Amino acid sequence: MQSNVFENDSISSLIEPLILEIYLNNNNYKDRILINDLKKRAHIVKLHDIDESSFFVRAEEVNDIINTKFHNDLLEFDSTPITSLAPKVTSIYFIDSMIRSFRNLRYFRIHVSNSINPSRRIEDKIVFDYRIMHTKLDLANNCTPELFKDFQELFSNIGVYREELFHDKPFFEISAKELFYKILNYQSKFAQDDDEYLMVLDILSILGSKIEKDNSTMLIVMKR
Repeated sequence: MQSNVFENDSISSLIEPLILEIYLNNNNYKDRILINDLKKRAHIVKLHDIDESSFFVRAEEVNDIINTKFHNDLLEFDSTPITSLAPKVTSIYFIDSMIRSFRNLRYFRIHVSNSINPSRRIEDKIVFDYRIMHTKLDLANNCTPELFKDFQELFSNIGVYREELFHDKPFFEISAKELFYKILNYQSKFAQDDDEYLMVLDILSILGSKIEKDNSTMLIVMKR
């Protein structure tokens, strides 16, 4: 499958999206077929206090449906050069690419829209809007000892995780908005050529702009 088929905002390899939020359009033929199939064949997860125009489905069930119902579409996408893809691209293409890219993906939250069918092409760029609702950042198992130490010190300095206070939990959860606010506030105390400022800058680049923009809920693993 072609790469770079949706806006991934340079998501770090340390970021593991678990729940993605996407929009499907009732006024689009392919989207409508997929919506109907998901509602008929998938086990829809029902949660309280969510709007009726959206539902949760396991990523594996979405994958099974698009690979059976839309198998020929996927074959066509595979055989089409990316330079010629824009006129043919559909939501199926993007969803398949997300599943391939995010190996630990567990759920899609699917919103059903009745708005005018949106274009998937803006200024010769193929686009598909999605939001990372929930993501995992497994620092204990997926980064170098040096980088892990930097994260530990930073999290301790900004007061989001101290091992002596949370010894019974190998992880903590926090909203990206809160985490970035605390990190940026801490960084502002240092000059731009200070080692601490530069260390924080490196960590911010690892976390990336996508989860900040989406205000994802983050599950951050601190112990093996």
